[in-house]
Amino acid sequence: MKNIFFILILLQLILSCTDKNKKMSEPKNEIDSIKSNSKAKKDNIFSDLILSEGNIKIYGDTSIQKNQITKVLLKFEPYISFQDFKVEIENVKAKLDLNSHELGKKFRTAIRNDYDNPESLFAGHYTFAKWGCGSPCQMNVLIDRRNGKIYDAPESSVGSEFRKDSRMLIINPPEEENYYYNDCIYCKPEIYILNEETKKFVKKESKY
Repeated sequence: MKNIFFILILLQLILSCTDKNKKMSEPKNEIDSIKSNSKAKKDNIFSDLILSEGNIKIYGDTSIQKNQITKVLLKFEPYISFQDFKVEIENVKAKLDLNSHELGKKFRTAIRNDYDNPESLFAGHYTFAKWGCGSPCQMNVLIDRRNGKIYDAPESSVGSEFRKDSRMLIINPPEEENYYYNDCIYCKPEIYILNEETKKFVKKESKY
């Protein structure tokens, strides 16, 4: 009789512990469910479009307002290169004709300095002369070294890039790893090609 009573007590204890363990495991499942839902919501936030302007799109947390994005950089990736417009370099230097252009009379010192500077040699037998006109502003002229005459050239804001053996010119070239600021109205790079027959620069529009 004592043995039967002992067995009944033992069974009651086992059943009590099983119920207790089951109840303790239920909140954990509920917490895991909450965490899972929270993660799903977070993943959805980071897949939304924040900003779409021109050739740039920014995806991320939509809780960020557009006016809180302080800097947006665009990568300058030209579809043509200096190699596409190569020319032979000529060892010529005619007398500079400052009277051939109105800017030659006003900025004779700056133009003379660049005409004598071998680093300003452009497109085989030209000089690309440049000088500052404020911030940000740079005036430029083209000089044909065969006859010394001065011609118009595109103005720039933050500089220019060219080669001695190419007719291609980049106005406002980007400085930081080929990136420039999207909201900077005077920072956008522009590509020009010199037409040697007309002595004029032809702007090449982007394909994008």
